[in-house]
Order: sequence, then structure tokens, then C-alpha cells
Amino acid sequence: MAAQDLFSFQGKVYLATRQASGKPGPLRWVGNAPQLQLALEVQNSDKTESFSGNRLLYGRLVQSKTANVNLTLDEATPENLAEGMYSVPATLPAGTVASELLPTGLKANDLVALDRGWVSDVALTDSANPPVTVPAANWWTESTSSGLIGLRKVDGFTQPFKAAYKHGETVNIALFSTPPPERMLFLDGINTVNGRRARVTLYRVTFNPIEQLDLISEEWGSLQLSGAALFDESRALDPDLGGFGRIELVTG
Repeated sequence: MAAQDLFSFQGKVYLATRQASGKPGPLRWVGNAPQLQLALEVQNSDKTESFSGNRLLYGRLVQSKTANVNLTLDEATPENLAEGMYSVPATLPAGTVASELLPTGLKANDLVALDRGWVSDVALTDSANPPVTVPAANWWTESTSSGLIGLRKVDGFTQPFKAAYKHGETVNIALFSTPPPERMLFLDGINTVNGRRARVTLYRVTFNPIEQLDLISEEWGSLQLSGAALFDESRALDPDLGGFGRIELVTG
């Protein structure tokens, strides 16, 4: 073994939707990924002999082979969040709301949340006939990004109040809105010890949901994805490809 065989890998990680043909769709770089681990594991059924009096290991039957994947993502892009939430990001366009009903029975100093966020040009009216505009001095905007409205004075008005406002475009990531996605994973890697390139391909990867997402934290946030590489029978017949994936090292 020579010193040039020492290794410490870094590189870009890409994910792609696996097409029906088994080929990858467009690749998506996941951004900074400080950790990518491949953990191979087998489940065995052991047989001990019964003739020596020592019950020694006599045979081993491999019952299953698994290739587990652990991927840490530093960037909370909509696509990265969706990977661990079983979701497809959906863009909700900017627009206007003309007459959104607020909760009934509101009292002075109550806070209410509008249906949309990133609001502007907010106006309140009541439910009288004809409706009466609620003066701006009677309420305040607690948060434009979250669409939070506070009421200073409610006496003399007919509830429920109605809100009219403009809202900004947002990307919506709904939890558990799709089946677990199946991805192809690519690592365009480099051995930082000697500068040699390497490529890793996993044909079928499914990630588990994110076990924990730190919504408030004193430290850098990260997304911890764990999953497994599944067997791809379309490649298993080719010994150069294998059934789960492959590591390609540049020679010379």
C-alpha cells in the first residue's frame, strides 16, 4: 500500500428523479453536503456444529444485503426540504384577497393570522350593511411576512371583520403530500489527498422522512437524510454496473 492510496473525499452531490426507463432525469445539485456515507450491511443466519462439543461456527447463510445512505445537507432550499418531507414544492403566485373573513368574537388586543403571508395594502371592513371601514388606528400589522394582524378597538363594529390585502409569491412545501420519492444519486468526488477524481452512482435511493428539523436553533442548521439504496434489476446482469451502484476511480 502506497501513500497515494490514502483518501479524504469531498465533492458535489447530485440527485435526479429516476425515469421509467431507469435513466436519470435532470440532475439537481443539492448544495453544500458536508457528509455522505454509504453503509453496507448483511443479515446472516449462523449454523453451529454439534459434533465437537464446542458449538463452533460451522456455516453462515447470508439472508439479506443492504446499502444504507446517510446524507447531510446544509442548505434549506425548497427542493432539499421536500426530499425529507415527501413533498413537491408548489409555487403559489402573488395576488390579492378581496374579502377574507376573520374569526368571530374578537376582542381588543387579539392577534389573528391571515391566510397568506408577505402582505401589503391591508384594509379591514366589518359586516354591517353597508360595510364600515375599520380605521387604521383601530388595528396594526404585527408581521407582514406572516400576515399577523392585531386589533386595538373592536367596539362599535359588526363582526366578523373582513380583510382585503395583497400577498407575495411563496413556495409551498406540504408535509407528506406525495409517496416516498425514488432518486438516483451521483457524487462527483475528489480525493483531497492526491487530487484524483472519483464518481459514485447509486441507481435507486429512497430517503426516510427527516427525523428532526431545527426550526429554532443557536447553531447552523442542517438536514439529516437517511435511506437505502434499492436493488436495480435492470443493471444487475451487467457485472460492470452491479445491482445497487458503483464507485468509479480514475486510473493513472
